[in-house]
Amino acid sequence: MRKYKLAHFNLDNRLNHKKNNAGFTLVEVLIAILLMAFISLQTFRMVDNSTDTKENVLREDRVLLQSLTAVSRLDSDITQLYSPLYSYSKANPASDPNAVYQDNATSRGTFDGKAKNGMIIPQFQSEDKSTLIFLTQANRRKIADAKESRFTWVRYSLRRSEKTNDEPSDEKLPNAGDSELVRQTISSNIFVSDLNWSDVKAQVLMDQVKSVEFSFWDERAKKFTTSLQDLNENKNTVRSMKMDLVWVDENNHEQKIEKVYRILFPYFNTKMDDIKSGGAYGGSTPPPGVPDPNDVQGQGGGANVHY
Repeated sequence: MRKYKLAHFNLDNRLNHKKNNAGFTLVEVLIAILLMAFISLQTFRMVDNSTDTKENVLREDRVLLQSLTAVSRLDSDITQLYSPLYSYSKANPASDPNAVYQDNATSRGTFDGKAKNGMIIPQFQSEDKSTLIFLTQANRRKIADAKESRFTWVRYSLRRSEKTNDEPSDEKLPNAGDSELVRQTISSNIFVSDLNWSDVKAQVLMDQVKSVEFSFWDERAKKFTTSLQDLNENKNTVRSMKMDLVWVDENNHEQKIEKVYRILFPYFNTKMDDIKSGGAYGGSTPPPGVPDPNDVQGQGGGANVHY
């Protein structure tokens, strides 16, 4: 009979076998948990920083985009503004032969006399340096068959921001802008003598505005002035204007935009054309009060024109 020898396991083999099946120790588990917590914390910080950076960039872009949109809106209105004085002179003074060339004519509400072609002359109005009113052809009819045309009166102004109920008044930054740049339009019944802006809904173009100033180019003084009356007979034919806009960003830093607008109409000195040809006076001598032609030489669109 063949005999087989049984395998013999000593005590050391049994101990090693038990040791290999023992798993992780408590220290090893704690170290693994600590490493996982550290990796999770760093991952959370990276995601949180990325989110904050994204919000800051979006906030800064929103403020910048808002300012550029406001300037673009004003630019569109100004490039389409309307006045017959860009092509025609004022109508012949009525019956008084000594009447001035309507430079001192009394303003009649929204309009100031008529041009030589019979069209009434809309006024530029600036109640203060932060307000500008003019007639433009930038209107777009929003309701079908509405009694509107492309003509519309536009008013840009600065108003106090309306504080919300959840905004604490004691946390207002000392240099923060607390005003809004708003735009109002009147597109119906535009030939009334007085415009009632108090009942017109305002469109907020920009908030956090600290100041806005409109100024107009004075050809004689060769500088910008904030008073339309300083332009004398040219107060209804503004050729160039400037806007200085100052607002406060999210970090309470002042930002500024200075934009110069030029009217895109050909420059004709219609007044001097009528004086030289005698058209406005029927060949008679210009009445007293008309400026000396030498004072306005060089305004006929040549190389010396400054807008």
